[in-house]
Amino acid sequence: MGSFEFEGSAVSFDEGDTVASALYRDGLRTFSRSMKYHRRRGLYCGTGDCPNCLMTVDGRPAVHTCVTECRDGMRVERAGGWPSAERDLLHVTDFLHRVMPVGFYYKTFIKPRFAWPLAERVIRRATGLGALPERAAATREVVRHLHVDALVIGAGIAGLEAARDAAVEGSVLLCDEGRVPGAIAPGPTLERLEAVGAEVRALEAVTLLEEHTALGVYEGLHVPLAGDGQLVHVHATRVIVATGAIERHGVFGGNDLPGVMLGRAAAALAGVHGVRPGKRAVVVVHTEEGLQHLRSLIDVGVDVAATAAPSSLADRVPSGAGEIVADGEVQAAHGRSSLRSVVLRRDGLGKRFDCDLLVLSLGLEPRDGLARMALAGEPVTVVGDAALRADTGPCDHDGIACLCEDVSMLDLEQAWSEGYRNVEILKRYTTTTMGPCQGAMCGRALSCFAASRGVAGSDRAEAPRTTARPPVPRTTARPPAPRTTARPPAPRTTARP
Repeated sequence: MGSFEFEGSAVSFDEGDTVASALYRDGLRTFSRSMKYHRRRGLYCGTGDCPNCLMTVDGRPAVHTCVTECRDGMRVERAGGWPSAERDLLHVTDFLHRVMPVGFYYKTFIKPRFAWPLAERVIRRATGLGALPERAAATREVVRHLHVDALVIGAGIAGLEAARDAAVEGSVLLCDEGRVPGAIAPGPTLERLEAVGAEVRALEAVTLLEEHTALGVYEGLHVPLAGDGQLVHVHATRVIVATGAIERHGVFGGNDLPGVMLGRAAAALAGVHGVRPGKRAVVVVHTEEGLQHLRSLIDVGVDVAATAAPSSLADRVPSGAGEIVADGEVQAAHGRSSLRSVVLRRDGLGKRFDCDLLVLSLGLEPRDGLARMALAGEPVTVVGDAALRADTGPCDHDGIACLCEDVSMLDLEQAWSEGYRNVEILKRYTTTTMGPCQGAMCGRALSCFAASRGVAGSDRAEAPRTTARPPVPRTTARPPAPRTTARPPAPRTTARP
């Protein structure tokens, strides 16, 4: 039990809390403002894969508070919004879509040329995720090299089992960007993780590095790992990528309202931190994991108004899940500053449910960026959910596709109509996938949009993907080193007794 400072007020936290869970328990719902239109954004993914919970922590900007553990005395503040993120007057830009369409920077700031430096100053003040500290104390970072027979990236169930199997043949380094097993709600998944984890920790051939992020896979199987205060250059004979999967981002009208949340975030709040994510909820379940999320919500007393599930899962929905809408989908979410109601669509007909929480368990998309960085022919194996095939599925023609850059499906439609008909050009023109999440949330929406139009010879079975480049998301930017003046070497002197 302790407390930290949030924008001038003290916020208490319990043992094991993240900054986001403590703030959510304290009543915070607007965690940030979007970059372009300054729309309210609430806690969304809970896994550090989206931009919604980015805040400045102890002077360091762009920190994912949903995966940052609380420390007594830390200082936390939101970076966006004027005069504050809670009451942001810049939200007026959300009503200026017609004068700020996709690509308007390229069209507007051309003539007169002298106006661009002035406009740039205004834009820089109105956007951004905070400033790096200019007078940060110089720190020494440990840099070391490790040579191993196998490097396993990711310590979920698939990664732990791969490390256990690889230990039979030689030395193994197992790394994970978080702690093992991490913030997972009680249930079969957590039990299995703890059992396999105990086996792996007992093996002498396996070294586990927690809170070390793999930055990329370079030629020759060189993988740098960034940890707290150290950089580990790993040179491996083979690499096993077990980075898991990301919950699918739902695209529909109002999908970015505070109160719309992915299943893992809601389950972690309920099952791990004991926080009730909402009073009245609508839940959309497409997976077995989603059923576990639903049970976690019911267990903490959330009043579930309705549950939409495919017919194959509808008969397994637990009691207390409200009205069962078999084969139902979200048509739209409504509200101003936060979620107020959801419309579920079935057979072309919609029904409205009043709620303050919409939980989406829509399926998984592989977190395979590291695997796609490897050169063809190199001994890189992908296991577990990271090996899932990227699904192109249907995409709605409304809603925010890219949470980082405020790109809507209508923006993608407009870019297409202007002649940008290649997935890489669509990316650059609209800036989709170019924000902090690097496509973790919006990559599928862009692929679906391109695939539905046959971009670059693609088809519905194989989605076009943008190029994966290092570093991967969630890499912490180091503050700039203090400037020093170069001096000539001192003259050689002779030591005297």
